[in-house]
Amino acid sequence: MRRAVIAAVATAAVVVVAGVALLRVQREREWTRGGDRLAVHVEVALATQDTFEGVVVRLGAPPRTATRFHSADQTVVVQVRWSASAHSDGSFQLIALDGRVTPPRPLAADGGWNAEGATGSSWGSAYEVLAQRYEWLAGMAESNYTDPNGIHTFPTPAVRAPAASAGTVTAWFRQWGDGPIPFTDTERDIVVALFYVDGGGEVRWAKRVFG
Repeated sequence: MRRAVIAAVATAAVVVVAGVALLRVQREREWTRGGDRLAVHVEVALATQDTFEGVVVRLGAPPRTATRFHSADQTVVVQVRWSASAHSDGSFQLIALDGRVTPPRPLAADGGWNAEGATGSSWGSAYEVLAQRYEWLAGMAESNYTDPNGIHTFPTPAVRAPAASAGTVTAWFRQWGDGPIPFTDTERDIVVALFYVDGGGEVRWAKRVFG
């Protein structure tokens, strides 16, 4: 009887270890291929103070609903349309980055428009796992923008959209810091990415969709 119990415990332990290993493999696959199924169309445009309203309306925001950072000379406006999503809960987070530097530097999100209406920008500490998983997002850690005196300069770079099977989100971004050099070529200068956050707030994967 004792031998049978020991054998049963040992077998159960093996099953648990195997299950944990399988989950780890599945999770690693999700990090690398989680966004493969998503079909995405992206449009990126540059706007000045004078052209901002026309650009954001053309890319999906209703007239006279978008507000911009008043002192920014240039705004990056992004529209992402997606389909074939396997997700029906949680959210997609849209981010834009300056691809002229390595790793790409996050832009500050000033606002957006999704299926639920107007939305602002945000950032959660759980999202910092992205900096560990993707080399091209290595600059997305908040600690990278905190100086030795504890002065925090990290922008809020993400704009949310509900993770439906298909949808659209429009967002507008700007460079931050002193004396930014204007963008001149969107495809060469700017990186756009989506990442998926499940209903429990855990980041599941990221997908580079432009640049």
